[in-house]
Amino acid sequence: MQVELLKKVGSYVDKKDGKEKPSVRFYLRCGGSLVPVEVPYYEGEDGKDYQYNGRKAVLTAFADELPNKPVKVSEGADNSKKTYVSPEANFISND
Repeated sequence: MQVELLKKVGSYVDKKDGKEKPSVRFYLRCGGSLVPVEVPYYEGEDGKDYQYNGRKAVLTAFADELPNKPVKVSEGADNSKKTYVSPEANFISND
């Protein structure tokens, strides 16, 4: 079985200051499954983790982009809503 390290680059709005910030989520593809990987934050005595950015940078450098997977919609289907596959949850969602 082959294992791949993948990343999904996106953005989010910070609740504290209301600014949009970049985010990177990591996944392992094992067979047909996506397994989320979280970079741990080890808080020191002063409340900071000075190696967190380094650990995240290593994963970012070695991970391949996780492409969006389009879903085919049949001709008779209701196409009023966009259909996409959520790579984070590995299921089909309608928004």
